[in-house]
Amino acid sequence: MNVLLIGCGGMGRMHAEMISRSGLTLAVCADEARPAAVALAQKYGAKAVTDGLKAIENKNIDIVAIATPTPEHLPLIKAAARAGKHIFCEKPFCRTVKECEAALAAVDKAGVKLFVGHVVRYFHEFETLREQAKSGRIGEVGFVKLYRGGLLPNGPKSWFADYKKSGGVTMDCMIHDLDWLRYTFGEPKRIFCQALMKSKPVFMDYSQVTMRMKNGIIATVIGSWAHPAGFRVKAELCGSEGLIAYDSAEAPLTSMLRSESATGSMIVPSSPVSESPYLREWLDFVQWIDTGKCPRVSPADALKAVAMAEAALTSARTGQPVAF
Repeated sequence: MNVLLIGCGGMGRMHAEMISRSGLTLAVCADEARPAAVALAQKYGAKAVTDGLKAIENKNIDIVAIATPTPEHLPLIKAAARAGKHIFCEKPFCRTVKECEAALAAVDKAGVKLFVGHVVRYFHEFETLREQAKSGRIGEVGFVKLYRGGLLPNGPKSWFADYKKSGGVTMDCMIHDLDWLRYTFGEPKRIFCQALMKSKPVFMDYSQVTMRMKNGIIATVIGSWAHPAGFRVKAELCGSEGLIAYDSAEAPLTSMLRSESATGSMIVPSSPVSESPYLREWLDFVQWIDTGKCPRVSPADALKAVAMAEAALTSARTGQPVAF
């Protein structure tokens, strides 16, 4: 199957590798910044273009992979659906629940498959945490604490610094943990959030969510774009019979490329395992297309993750908890 990749920045370059490793053909690389498209296309023997929407109409394309800024997701998903292409879209699904619903309607009407990259479900560490919790290894889980943080992606002039576009660390980064909590422990009951919400773009962000799940579990989730460098993930699951803890800084093996220094560049969390979680999500998507077996992440899951992040931002703005 031939893939059109729209967005050739940090995430686009990572997905290009996974597309190739999953047995697909990266046929076209599209980016408004032509040098980025050309550089990636040359590496994989693909065609470089600047107009992603026009490239979607290419009859030789089977899959459209979207790695653009969040505000561009909805129009690209609609166009790909109309063209009858299957779709891989980076998280968050869209910027708002309303946009997600419009995208789902377009996909359902076209009868194509849509996969949203909630890759934390495929990280071996979080897969193990979930298995341990659900097996009863630490008894009845009562409290969960998650932390995910680094520097603001792409520096001070980045679109990430604009709340209206990115939703800040809450929507773009913390959404991973909100999704994993729901995946592991079920539906949320209410969310309270405090965050550095600003009317003008700022060059750092910090957000803390306190959430009660419908099963009674209390979760605290912290997202940070205030680090001077690097990236760190931590998790604690407290049960009646014990505690499970994970800290990426204490992993047996860690890796950080020299380009991942305090330059403000995009940092993609790495994993030392032989099969990358990013490859695992692509293989799950391809299997869905080939066999019809449902993947670990459904479009409905992606919408609910946006709903949780949107509720957190509403709570941060109003100072009141949001009930589900």
